[in-house]
Amino acid sequence: MATLTGTAAAIADTVSPRTSRARSYQHARGDSGDQSSIAARLRAATVTSTGKGTTKEKGVPVSPHEETFDEGDAPEPTSMSMSAESADVALQIEAEPVEAPGEDRLHVHLLFMMSLMLFQAVCVSLAVGVGFLEVDWGQLGMGTILLVVAEVTRRTLWSWARSAFLKCYVGLSDEQVRDINGPRLNLPSKWLTDLLASPKQKCRIKITDVLFRKGGHVFTLTFTLFFTSLFGDHGAVVFSLSLGALVLIVAQAAAVWFGPRDGGGVWRLYFLLWGASDRIRDGRFGMRNAMGGSVSMMWGVSFAYIITLAGLGKSVDDDPENEEFVPGLWELISPLILMPLSYGDAMGEIIGTPFGGRYFWKFRVRGFGEINQKSIEGCIAVFFGSLIPCLITVGTSAEGAKPNAWILCFLISCLTTATETFSFRSTDNFVIPVCNAVFVVLWWHLAKSGGLMKDE
Repeated sequence: MATLTGTAAAIADTVSPRTSRARSYQHARGDSGDQSSIAARLRAATVTSTGKGTTKEKGVPVSPHEETFDEGDAPEPTSMSMSAESADVALQIEAEPVEAPGEDRLHVHLLFMMSLMLFQAVCVSLAVGVGFLEVDWGQLGMGTILLVVAEVTRRTLWSWARSAFLKCYVGLSDEQVRDINGPRLNLPSKWLTDLLASPKQKCRIKITDVLFRKGGHVFTLTFTLFFTSLFGDHGAVVFSLSLGALVLIVAQAAAVWFGPRDGGGVWRLYFLLWGASDRIRDGRFGMRNAMGGSVSMMWGVSFAYIITLAGLGKSVDDDPENEEFVPGLWELISPLILMPLSYGDAMGEIIGTPFGGRYFWKFRVRGFGEINQKSIEGCIAVFFGSLIPCLITVGTSAEGAKPNAWILCFLISCLTTATETFSFRSTDNFVIPVCNAVFVVLWWHLAKSGGLMKDE
């Protein structure tokens, strides 16, 4: 005897709680906010007729005397029963547990990023040890305290503000926000697709990414420029930034490695480490992509400083006995190197995310994350976002600048647009400042006869 039963009840008994919660995004959200799972919609749509002329939901027994058939007496499958069987298969596939990204591969990524940061910190420490970077330890202590307080405050406020924004403006539930703030490693492969299924919700999530991810990016780099101008000791600036970034990356890696996978519990504190820099549209790779961006940025800023100081030599050494010192040169050069990363890169996402592809076209790029594409509109925004701050810097230079400096602004903006567009996603934070530093040093030596500063 073969009993006519469905698979929904069996699935409910066998699927683990984690998988059940991970499927919470497999739902339809209407304007009224009502939610219904795909499983419920399938059960409602797949009804079959019993032999007594009554109708019941397939797979849900209505009485202990459910009608059964002998194998030889079983009715021929009708189109409705076949569609019901197909729906059962679809439901069963939908309910299958989704494998999280491999733990071994995850651990390799985390170890690799920690190794990169450790190598960078060792290089900076060696530069300090051999005397290439001279450090005023008093300034280093004050700078480190200021840096830690500013970053802890910024990351805490940004994280909480994004959570509130997602609930109030985007309209997500507490569970959805918790999954976004969590490690995202246990989420199904279609989580991001389902989250962005509604055009209205997709647009608002794009706005969220722009405001909080790039907002933090601009704040951190602007603070770095402020930090540089406040503390004249270049060695103290680079050394404190390097050590602070190393501690941050190690803390983030430990949180992902040892923290719970469901995003609950201690993740309510762990997620503050990212300061809303984990882009929602990077899906399950969001936190790793954010960590890669932090490593890339710290490498870029540190080695841009080292390249510039080594390349310009005594021209930026304000020792009173140094006759080769050029007043105002460092104050002009350092913003020209970092401002394209601070504002040009940010403008690329601020403009490219909502308007990309509207007037021109989009194109795919290589990188981490589940969505890797850029647009012509974003490239144009990168160029002008780099050019305008550089022009303002040259125009307001206290020592005055020669025409070569104005030409340099245009060339740096072109270079930044190219490096931001074609570099591997999350490595542009390294490629942009390093390429700018190399170009500025070359330009300085090639145009030295004409000079950059008026009183050179």
